[in-house]
This record gives sequence, C-alpha cells and structure tokens, in this order.
Amino acid sequence: MAIVDDRLREELRTRFSERLQEPVRLQLFIKPGSSRLILPSGVGCPTCPDAREIAEAVAEAGGERITLEVVDITVQPDGVDAVPTLRIGPLEQEPRIAYQGLPAGFEFATVIDAVERVSRSEVGLSDQSLDRLNLIKEPVEVMIFTTPS
Repeated sequence: MAIVDDRLREELRTRFSERLQEPVRLQLFIKPGSSRLILPSGVGCPTCPDAREIAEAVAEAGGERITLEVVDITVQPDGVDAVPTLRIGPLEQEPRIAYQGLPAGFEFATVIDAVERVSRSEVGLSDQSLDRLNLIKEPVEVMIFTTPS
C-alpha cells in the first residue's frame, strides 16, 4: 500500500501550483540496505523506505520548484547521525530546517507547511519578534520537539 496515494499526490500538485514561489531544496538522509530489520551493528532503518516515498512524492508534486537529493549517510555523513532526516531550504542555500523521523501522519502537514514557507521566504513571525531576533549576534541552534499527544 502506498503511503502517499494518488488522491493526496493530486492535492499536493494543486496546492503547490498555487502556493510555491521560489525553488525549494529537499535533502533526505538515509542508510543503505534499509529494511524493517534493525541489526545490532546499526545497519537498517525501518522507516527510511517510507520516508523516501514521502519525500519523492512531495518533490514530484512540486515539479521543477522542488529538488530532492537522497544522501547515503554511510558514504556522505554530512553531520547527520539520525535517519531518516529530511532537510528543507531554499534551492541555492544549505537547508536549515531539519526534520528527524518519518514525516507521516500529523507530521506530514508540518513538512508541507515548511516547504511552502521556505518557497515564499515566509517565517511567520511578527516584525517585533524579527527585530528582537536581529539583536542576537552569536549563532543559535533551535530544536523543537513535538508529539501529537
């Protein structure tokens, strides 16, 4: 059974045709030989095939406005140790949004929202918040942990 069925793929195509402005870059980090079997050596990623299907469906729905690069972390670690990890950013920049885990269920909407916001260069913050953030002079890493419950 497909995770992203034909109806959802068509809805994404329609939505993206209306909402995407600038190109978006997706990077999906996975382990090779991913399967449902997780071995003691750490080989295997039970959700990597599903994450890849989702990322490919999102990229396909965006047409030329979304590019997808699938990265094997055993060949090119790039600082990523948790798989699957999906990075989202503008096409010509290093993606700064990273989603760790399978972006399915309630989390799928969050990924779609991030793609659309990146495409429109929209951060969703008030001018007052942006002014305060501009006062920060040192690099800051923000981590947000969510769960439906």
